[in-house]
Amino acid sequence: MKPCFSRTLQAVGLLLLVALLTGCVMAPVVPPLGGVYTNLQAPLDLDSHNGKVIGEKKGEASSVAILGLFAFGDAGIRAACKNGGLEKVTHVDYRYVNVLLGVFCKYTTIVYGE
Repeated sequence: MKPCFSRTLQAVGLLLLVALLTGCVMAPVVPPLGGVYTNLQAPLDLDSHNGKVIGEKKGEASSVAILGLFAFGDAGIRAACKNGGLEKVTHVDYRYVNVLLGVFCKYTTIVYGE
């Protein structure tokens, strides 16, 4: 009976590890993430290849997590538009910063437009 329990415990542990390592960045392009430090920027949409011109204006909005225990902020497109004075969005990027496996994480939505 103990070997079965041990295997179940190992399977649950493996599933938890996989869930923790998958991260929370969901985008069409996710560059490699570092375990100690990550600071990257990538597109959040892939529409720019259809002849869209990236707008002159830029707005940003961020959310932050500390120790994986506290998270706050508004990283939404609407907040980024408001912060940049945009009325029309032509392209969206994101910036992701992670220090020491989640001790500090910052996700920023970057919008371009008019």
